[in-house]
Amino acid sequence: MKTTKPWISGMFAAVMLTGTLAGSPITHAESDGGQNTVKNVIMVIPDGMGNSITGLTRWYQNGKPLEVDSYVNGLVRTYASNSITTDSGAAATAYATGHKAVTESLSILPHEVTMPGVPATKAEDKNKPVPTLLEAARLAGKSTGLVFTCTLDDATPDAFVSHVVSRNESENITKQMVYSGVDVVFGGGSALLKPEGKDGGARKDGVDLTKALQAQGYDYVTSKTGMDQSKAKKIWGLFQPWNLEADFDRDPTQQPSLAEMTSKSLSILSSNPNGFFLMVEASDIDTFGHENDPVGMVSETLAYDKAMKVAIDFAKKDGHTAVISMADHNTGGLYLTNYDSAKQFNAVMQKAKHTNHAIREKIKKDGSNLKQVLEQEYGLTGLTSRELAEIKKALKQEDGDFSGVIGRMLGEKAGISFANEDHTSEEVVLYAYHPNGFKPTDFAKSGVLQNTDINKYVQFIMGFHLDELGKSLYASGHDIRALGATVAFDNSNKAFPVAVVKKGGKQIRLAVDKNYAVVNGQKKTLKIPTLLIDNRLWTDRAVLDLLK
Repeated sequence: MKTTKPWISGMFAAVMLTGTLAGSPITHAESDGGQNTVKNVIMVIPDGMGNSITGLTRWYQNGKPLEVDSYVNGLVRTYASNSITTDSGAAATAYATGHKAVTESLSILPHEVTMPGVPATKAEDKNKPVPTLLEAARLAGKSTGLVFTCTLDDATPDAFVSHVVSRNESENITKQMVYSGVDVVFGGGSALLKPEGKDGGARKDGVDLTKALQAQGYDYVTSKTGMDQSKAKKIWGLFQPWNLEADFDRDPTQQPSLAEMTSKSLSILSSNPNGFFLMVEASDIDTFGHENDPVGMVSETLAYDKAMKVAIDFAKKDGHTAVISMADHNTGGLYLTNYDSAKQFNAVMQKAKHTNHAIREKIKKDGSNLKQVLEQEYGLTGLTSRELAEIKKALKQEDGDFSGVIGRMLGEKAGISFANEDHTSEEVVLYAYHPNGFKPTDFAKSGVLQNTDINKYVQFIMGFHLDELGKSLYASGHDIRALGATVAFDNSNKAFPVAVVKKGGKQIRLAVDKNYAVVNGQKKTLKIPTLLIDNRLWTDRAVLDLLK
């Protein structure tokens, strides 16, 4: 494997790495001389997919196994640094960086640690950014990609390229993503790139990030045809203003499937002789888990399974690619308690053609076709007048739980129930493929891993050492001032405040969330975007050299 940076160490030295399982250390595999290194890694995250959801999906297809069933490798514990139940931000941070995180934060060290086995953060390191697998891959000369079905500002993809205290910092996150240097981005959320009042844009800061993409040489497409026909090596494709349509609902001529986006990404990224890192997220299993819609959960689990087949088929043909997949957490607490036969179960479930999203759009405003649509499109037959009244009420109310009402009604007929509309804390299933058969459980020497162990496994097989990278990558405002420089902020552009660094006759302007410095009027590209996290400045350590 070719490496280009001194901090990329080839393989870990023959030392023991430590993880935590139930508060006890586990011993990871020692250096193996390189036989288990790979050039490429595809990480697939089915957001919100618990074991009960895959069970439901198998029965939906009459008990037929899923593609991923052949690659089950263990279980993953998902808790955050401050919570038994995690959110996607903390979970994706663990997968991306190897560090447990505070719920809702993205790729920064935790400012709060209350869970056993999680190392306390030094006071000076709280909320410090830490490098991700994708950033390490890019800096090692590999190509990088993000594929998802959610919006651009959702937590899981964001954790691989952005660093913020709260996943709700949408406009800062999207700016960091645009200036992250990632080669391929496919998903939803085109409204988040354009200002309010322009082509359906939703940005309040007035910034048009499509122009920023084009200035950096990206091809920007918004249709399946545009994606299919593009020959670009750097491309962003956002195919809906917000989340993509569910696989059961989408127009296949207009919006690509998760499998198609994965395939196109691989065709682009695999042209780099140094290799690639690709993160693929089946985002909306979680969405439909929150909405208690079993049809949506099946739709998106099947879409995930098809994308996994694309990834594994590529890996088997390539011979230098590992595929690893696990959910961030389970969502909805689905239970299947049906004592009927599979035939009776599917007599109900397979009548459903669409998710609650498409169903809502088909119902007329006056509700006159409600019963017909629910029978023909969602499989809800034999509804009582009370049930129809409950559905109509949920439709009329602005915050009505339409999805939950019809989802739970369908569930009652199919023997499906839900514990809640939130995340749950149980372990999730781990799936893995490695060309030499070296699985995460071999690395961890345990069948139950921490989510942080997944990251360490990927570091091991790709020859990365993120902790060393972090030491060489980030400089703080304190580091800059220690060289005798001053730091002040120019807030004239509210969208991109600028840190103005001065020393002697030299002035360096660092626009927050952008990946370049302007040194005495001359633009210089930085390895990472400049960050302002909890009012603390972080930038590329190369800035320190510019001051010397």
